[in-house]
Amino acid sequence: MEISIEHTNVFTRNFEALEDTSLRFVVNQGSTRSSKTYSLCQLMIVYCLNNPNKLVSIVRKSFPSLRATVYRDMIDILTELKIYSDKYHNKTENIYTFPNGAKMEFFSLDDSQKVRGRKRDLLWCNEANELSFEEFNQLNFRTSEKLFFDFNPSDTEHWLYDLLEKENANLIHSTYKDNSFLSKHLVKEIEDLINVDQDYYNIYALGLPSKSNHVIYNHQKTFDLAPEPQETIYGLDFGYQHPTALIKCDFTDNEVFVSEVLYESYLTTDELIERMNRLNISKRDTIVADYARPEIIEQIRRAGYNIHNAIKNVKEGIDAVKSIAISYHFESKNIAREFRNYKWKVINDKLQDEPVKLHDDAMDSIRYAVLYKKKMGGSAGDIYDFGYL
Repeated sequence: MEISIEHTNVFTRNFEALEDTSLRFVVNQGSTRSSKTYSLCQLMIVYCLNNPNKLVSIVRKSFPSLRATVYRDMIDILTELKIYSDKYHNKTENIYTFPNGAKMEFFSLDDSQKVRGRKRDLLWCNEANELSFEEFNQLNFRTSEKLFFDFNPSDTEHWLYDLLEKENANLIHSTYKDNSFLSKHLVKEIEDLINVDQDYYNIYALGLPSKSNHVIYNHQKTFDLAPEPQETIYGLDFGYQHPTALIKCDFTDNEVFVSEVLYESYLTTDELIERMNRLNISKRDTIVADYARPEIIEQIRRAGYNIHNAIKNVKEGIDAVKSIAISYHFESKNIAREFRNYKWKVINDKLQDEPVKLHDDAMDSIRYAVLYKKKMGGSAGDIYDFGYL
């Protein structure tokens, strides 16, 4: 079957890597809007059309994130190419089968049965910096041909950088300049990131890892077993594309032990409440949440939870976290990553007195809980409104 696709040089470079028999690992590191995700969607389609009865697995850390991005884009592209057919799409199993028997399956890393299940021929890990090294290993062991990865280099340390040291690995670096289909308006928005923060510009405009050492917190430690808490307060930061972060903060004297309870994108309010019920979040413990979404707070309150508005004075909250001994659970990988990358804003080489709005979902949640504890001195029996701060 012959099809004609409009593509960028990012697709061309990935296609060449697909054809190169000396390569096993193909790592796409790039800026926002570089076309790396769209190009990899096109590549997987071309591979399936040219290789009967092959299996391609497309994975991401969580399925809501995968469904809202790559899964949706893939169906859109198949439709635009006029090769999509509903009869080939198993929406229950999230598998698309081509007329020649080739298949694309979509699953998340919380589906352990599929992670440790049957082998596939080709693998694509979307937003691969979300994956742990152990998850990568499990996928690698069960992939017979090649593995493709894409990511924005927002982490300064990651197993992906070590992977690139291998002789059979190839780096495809791309930026928005590689995407000739971008509008002038979007190009200007990306280039204007230099006026927001140098690190942010490096990551999302140049597709380069941040080199800044202006991290906000440097006193955190890790723990395995925490002492019995005197009080537990949950910090809750709402997101959609960004993760919704629910962080448990156990206070003992002038020390707080924090751990991830929930860190997931693309959750509706009903799904969030369902997760909280399933996780057995105590309806007696205080939850402190971002009051920018009062309708969500009210819905959670009606579900029986003891939820309060956060005090959103950012600098005061950061100072409160700095003033208390803080440890995070060693398995809380997203908290650890945010601690490493949560930084002060830098504009024109001048350090600003505000953080970059990046790697801050868990950081905001922790800040809400710690500042609330400091201001309130413990659990509050009434509903307080700190919207004026």
